[in-house]
Formats: sequence, C-alpha cells, structure tokens
Amino acid sequence: MSRVRADDSSPLLHNMSAPPKSVVRYSGLSGLVQQTGPGGSGVTSLRYSNINQHGSCVRFELAAHLKLDSPADILASLELLQEGASADSASRHLVQLINQRAAALPLPEGCAVVKSLPSHEMLWPDPLAALAVLTKCTDTVWLRAKTPTLSRLLSQRCVSLLIPPGLIDALGKAQSGKFQS
Repeated sequence: MSRVRADDSSPLLHNMSAPPKSVVRYSGLSGLVQQTGPGGSGVTSLRYSNINQHGSCVRFELAAHLKLDSPADILASLELLQEGASADSASRHLVQLINQRAAALPLPEGCAVVKSLPSHEMLWPDPLAALAVLTKCTDTVWLRAKTPTLSRLLSQRCVSLLIPPGLIDALGKAQSGKFQS
C-alpha cells in the first residue's frame, strides 16, 4: 500500500478554491439600478428606481380589512375556506390558488419591483392577484415561477411592478378581457 505524501498534489487540487473565471451579466435593466449598499455580488444591495423608467408601473394591493394571520384566515376572508379544513390543507389550497392566479396574470415571467405609489394604476384589484404578486416577489424582482412565500404578507401589503413597454398593450387588452376580476 502506498502512502500519499504531503508534497504530492493531484492535478485537480489546484482548482479547489479558485474563483470562477466566467462572468454572466445582464444589462437590460441596468439604467434603473441604484446601488444602496456595499459591493460584493450586489445581489442584496441593488434597488430599481422608477425615475426615467422604461415601461409602466402596475400596483397590487391587499385591502386593509383582509385578515392575513394564517392561510385559513386568508381563505376565510376570501370566502374560500372549506369547512373542516386543517391548517395544512388550508395552506396547500391557498398556495394552489396563488399559483393558479399567477399563471393567469398576463405579466412577463419576471418583473422589476419598484417603489409603490398611489398614482400607479391597479389593473387587477382582486385579492388573489395581489397575493400572487406579493408572495412571489422579493424586494427587487417578481418571478412567476417562484414558490409563494406567505410570510412576506406580514410585512408588505402593496407592491408595484415595472412592466416593459412591449407588454403594455397586452395588459390593456387583458384588463378588458377575461383576466379582470
């Protein structure tokens, strides 16, 4: 049996802690980005500004009377709670409704989140649309495919999305058509 000596090095070991050499950048929204904190990867220190924006803002807001203490409370407020439903089944049902509503919204797969202002148009006033957007966004981006995070509802009841200009007409048609609630 041979022993490996300390000065023997495998050809792969030299690469163990080397930083990656490939960099992927997307600059499509770079004109709207403001850095709000120290560098690093920038993932947590970027905010999108709506100054000189390229697109339109759409606001999603939950009514003040809507109870958000638990999935069962939300479903009860929406008059969608099934009698005798457990906390687990209420949570699953709410997530299913949120995912269905998110799939039905004629929004791009991802949108930048901008500071929400009362002047932003609210195309879909239904609470499920607001739940679909609020639970599938972070401070900077909304993603349709994101798993809903119900805990976000405890700290935020309103959000605005920046919709790219090419989709504005489609939103207007969808608002007057089957997607409006």
